[in-house]
Amino acid sequence: MSETAKKATMGKETIIYMIAKAIEGIVGIVTMSAMTYLYIDSQMGLYNNANIIITTVGMVAIQWLVQSVLRYINKYDIEGRHQDFYSTVFSAWLKVNVISVAIAVALYAIAIIFFRGTPIVQKFMSIYSGRLLVCCVLWLVTYNTAQLMISMLAAIREAKLNLLLSIITVCGRLVLMVAFCMLWGNKVEWIFLSYFLTDLAVSVIGAKRLKIFSYIKGKADKAILKELKGYGMPLMGNQLATSCLTRSDALIVTAALGLGASGVYQTNYSLISTAFTLLNASVMRGCYPTILRAWSEGRKDDVKTLLNQAVRMYMLVAIPAVAGVFAVSDAAARALFEKSYFEGHIVMFWVALGMMFLGLTEYSIKHWELNSNTSAIFKRSLISGIMKVALFYIVIKLTDSYAIAAVTTFIGFFAYFLMARWGTRKYLKWTIEPKRLFRILFSAAVMVAVIEILKLILPDNKLCLAIFVICGIIVYGIVLCVTGEIKDELAVIKARIK
Repeated sequence: MSETAKKATMGKETIIYMIAKAIEGIVGIVTMSAMTYLYIDSQMGLYNNANIIITTVGMVAIQWLVQSVLRYINKYDIEGRHQDFYSTVFSAWLKVNVISVAIAVALYAIAIIFFRGTPIVQKFMSIYSGRLLVCCVLWLVTYNTAQLMISMLAAIREAKLNLLLSIITVCGRLVLMVAFCMLWGNKVEWIFLSYFLTDLAVSVIGAKRLKIFSYIKGKADKAILKELKGYGMPLMGNQLATSCLTRSDALIVTAALGLGASGVYQTNYSLISTAFTLLNASVMRGCYPTILRAWSEGRKDDVKTLLNQAVRMYMLVAIPAVAGVFAVSDAAARALFEKSYFEGHIVMFWVALGMMFLGLTEYSIKHWELNSNTSAIFKRSLISGIMKVALFYIVIKLTDSYAIAAVTTFIGFFAYFLMARWGTRKYLKWTIEPKRLFRILFSAAVMVAVIEILKLILPDNKLCLAIFVICGIIVYGIVLCVTGEIKDELAVIKARIK
């Protein structure tokens, strides 16, 4: 396959993933908006804290395997050891879930049997009901499974199936959550039950496509498992450090300002962090399998070219996304959330800016990932994570304001980016032409100017928010066309139409 064909394939798959993540983002926004009307701020604080704990545990439990699969699937496919690789992966997956549930049950039993009378356990049990904990543990299992399935489907380039699974996930969660609340009252556990059921559906569909049950019957290959662990285990520490960057805020706000403030802060934070996580994933899932294949086949020069192309594609969507958040964060909070959540909108811009640099960091650390030097990634993420948590805690204690403390979110992400960029400066360093970067920045600036003018004319409501966003996208696209930045992409589209 020629370099042009590789770029076209990478671009096509990226577009499919971007469509999938756009659907996830839109339905996610609707879901977040619905939740602010279904649940009071303290319930949202409870949900956010439980969600952070479960997804963080899930990260530690399964992400080492998810990342290892992405890294090595092409290698063993080329070597003709597909069966051995999949058997090893799914044997590890089964053990991970069994151990996760066993630890959760054991910790709960120990707390109830030996420490039930302590103030900490009593307070915990008064907030987290047994039914909520059961729903959380059930979701942990399907969360782990769905994450692995989606990653493996991306690795074998099942972009269209991933699009379908994205729709099932976000739409199913919204419909089930609303239905449960209408039938049995507005309880936080219904959120996690809806998550469990939708991830279960995704896991079953993914398992059928990947023929998981035939692989589970096979035995794990010790050499392959050792390689997966050697690459993936340091990433467990990296996932924890990254969680400090992305998830520690809500827990600190809860401790310092209470569940209500945490609910307001994390609702606004999550709206943006979720959107950018989806954006980052859409570009990465479209590009990374192609980059990995080129690396596995020893085409190192192609890897750098493809990486530069991937970064440019990321910049094309990330920069206007940050600019758009800057322009519409206040209007979005007024239109989407119940009024008590509005005051947290100021955190949106800093989260968006930080998440953009986190996305760029993912491309900066590719040299370490491709060379299986995951310890280098862990060290830098750990330093930035500790720095971010310390700064956030100090600032919120000094100011009693999560709005000011949110700036440290950007600082932590930016520091991580600088350390990664500096560490790989002599190796696989991505670049973007200054004139291309200028065109993107200029197009985004024109977009912001148009949105600000529209905000002066139109009120803040859901319809006008949609108008702001749609007009912003159209203006951004037009300016990109006029400047010639996307002429290659337009040429490919025209050729396909013909």
